[in-house]
Amino acid sequence: MKDDSIITLEVAIERALLDDLLEAAQHRGQSISEFVETVLRREVEVVRHEPVHEIDTTDED
Repeated sequence: MKDDSIITLEVAIERALLDDLLEAAQHRGQSISEFVETVLRREVEVVRHEPVHEIDTTDED
């Protein structure tokens, strides 16, 4: 059976940010994957408590 609870996410970021992420992960004794997952989970919790912002999807053309 295939485990689909873990996916691979490919993103484009500046090299300087990657370097900062690697340094921060090493500082915490985590892999880059563990560190990014921790940061993303924390940010998701913060955003869940913010007011909802509606996105205007109307086309102005």
